[in-house]
Amino acid sequence: MTHRLHKKVNANTTITQLLILLMMLSFSVFGQKTEVVPIEKLMEREVRLKPENAGKHPRLFFGTEDIGGLRAKAKGPGAGLWKEVLDEVASFRDQVPDVEDEDLYKSGLAERKKGTMTQYSLAFRISQTTFAYLIESDAKYLEQSKKLIFAACRMPFWGYASNKPNVDLPPANLLYAVAFAYDILHEKLTEAERKLIREKLTLQGRLMYEYFKYKPKKRYTYSQNHTWIPMAGLAIAAYALMDEVDEAKEWAKLARAVYDRTMQTFASDGYFYESFLYYGFAFRWMVRYFDAHLRATGENLYLPMKPKLDGMKYFAMHSVLPDGENVFDFADIGDGSLNRNGTTKREPIYGEHDIMYRLAAVYRDPAAQTAGEFVHHKTKIKTREPMWAFINYDPELKAMPLSEFPLWHHFRDNDTVFWRSSWDKNATAFAFRSAPPEGHAAAKLAGQIPDWRQNNGHAHTDANSFIIWANGKYLTGDTGYLGIKQTDDHNTILINGRGQENEGVYEAFKGVSNEQLDRIRIAEVGSGKDFFYVRGDAAAAYPSGLGLKRFDRHFLYLKKGYFIVWDELETAEPAEFTFMLNADREIQISDGMTQLINVDAALRVVRVLPSETENVAVPQIVQARGLPGSVDKGDSEQRGMQLRSTAKAKTGKFEFLHFLQPVKVGLEESPKVEATAEGVRVRWPNGETETINLRTKERSIVTSRQGVSAK
Repeated sequence: MTHRLHKKVNANTTITQLLILLMMLSFSVFGQKTEVVPIEKLMEREVRLKPENAGKHPRLFFGTEDIGGLRAKAKGPGAGLWKEVLDEVASFRDQVPDVEDEDLYKSGLAERKKGTMTQYSLAFRISQTTFAYLIESDAKYLEQSKKLIFAACRMPFWGYASNKPNVDLPPANLLYAVAFAYDILHEKLTEAERKLIREKLTLQGRLMYEYFKYKPKKRYTYSQNHTWIPMAGLAIAAYALMDEVDEAKEWAKLARAVYDRTMQTFASDGYFYESFLYYGFAFRWMVRYFDAHLRATGENLYLPMKPKLDGMKYFAMHSVLPDGENVFDFADIGDGSLNRNGTTKREPIYGEHDIMYRLAAVYRDPAAQTAGEFVHHKTKIKTREPMWAFINYDPELKAMPLSEFPLWHHFRDNDTVFWRSSWDKNATAFAFRSAPPEGHAAAKLAGQIPDWRQNNGHAHTDANSFIIWANGKYLTGDTGYLGIKQTDDHNTILINGRGQENEGVYEAFKGVSNEQLDRIRIAEVGSGKDFFYVRGDAAAAYPSGLGLKRFDRHFLYLKKGYFIVWDELETAEPAEFTFMLNADREIQISDGMTQLINVDAALRVVRVLPSETENVAVPQIVQARGLPGSVDKGDSEQRGMQLRSTAKAKTGKFEFLHFLQPVKVGLEESPKVEATAEGVRVRWPNGETETINLRTKERSIVTSRQGVSAK
């Protein structure tokens, strides 16, 4: 049975929406200059409830007419998903926060007493307990929901005492949750209870609105989660109150204007530059806003976003590593090796499979349904609010067979490539990134939107870096969420000991021209039966004072099971070059070969060029993130080890050439690897020889039996 929410998505298309679609499509082409509607005009646009919604509750995400279908779904095709919701609600154990506990208003796990409820968890308890009552009609859920709601209403303020009280992320979560509960329970509340909730929502909504409302020359971080999450919470509260509180209409207008820009500035390929962590944390709010806006007003914002969101299923799938527990950790996510080694408790990573279920239902996309099913059932990565997986899942939409889902994807806007050998847990997987912090479309568009203040704080100085997973282990890659961004936290290159742009601060790309950043790119991608090839161009990622004229990295994977990494570098003056690889645990250096060892798996590293380097293994020391408001004030900590190979002679033109082979420790004999005029020759212990031609346009891989063109 398909819930009516999904059926309505394609039923409200208007001429206005088609015009919006055409406008948004014009932004999906890199570099196309399009007229941008002044923000003042967007702020004037009225947002109205559909006439049939006036004076009725529930109306935020579904109406009274939808409840029967939801209840039937809970007993039928959605029974498994519904059990997950009830299990989650049961785990709350009737706990209600002490609103006088100072820890309720602090951020950071270290500052919370054991068992102290956070404002995030309070919001999710309110929403899910209330929804459980709607479906089950069990008075125990109603009683508990009221206790949680009234606790939220008694809180003197929402948010962190130390950073942006009333106007940032926790208040947005609580605006959503309390408005959601108010909408569902409206007829079950006394007039005094409705008044209490309405007044609290009005107070918190007003504070949020006053902080974000437009003033001349005000600029918004449209593509950053600290803007769209508060605007989603504010809009949801507005739609719950709009015919009872006059000022709520202004809240809705503001949110709609901001989301117009957010939709324009969102990446064109479905990749989220802030990391997989923030994809789950933030994008779910765009979905909530779209759904509440659709149900309340009839305007379907999914329509203009379809070209951009089509690629998100590939991001959701390919970001997860084959073990189904870890992820490719580009940008700000986790604590790197500390998490993977079990040294510190991992902050939960949420895959939010409900997002994929929703996009699958909206766009009737079997591949998105596959992504939702994969993250839900084939990984250990969960969702924050299981009720949305239940609501969004369309059991009538058949998923694409997993065997047909592509094994590699190139995100062309954000120039990041993911590849894996299969969708099994024993697969080899790798990723390569060389891109502007927010992608090419954003770099070209930023200059056209004067009210957009870019905030790339979660992006890293990681151009021409890569991550490798094989033999069940993370062999080399990134270092997690950082308070200070450093190039040497990634598998890339230093020039004269310096890294990319304004490293050494939290927001490393602040003040760097988008024209310069737009030149960071993946220049070539090639795939064949026996190989996968990427070439990144990262010279523009480095400060002009270094005089770097060329940094081409050729990253070649031979499906026989090894990598060739060839770096071509050129500077205006002779320079010192350093090649870096990160290891989660141990590095063993010997003559001619190094091993990055992770328990029983290793990455064998053979330096082919240059003939002489200074090779050292050093502790990988990073500056971790601090608390919100002082994220760059975190502690220094060790996250694994780093191999540093520095050329002994300074020169203006330089090459690094490395052979990288994932192996099981002690089980495989090493091949002999040597440079040739064309590239690399690998002589295997069984007598087979492979010659890899890298230096001509007709790149090729030639073995003793066959040749394969790399073009």
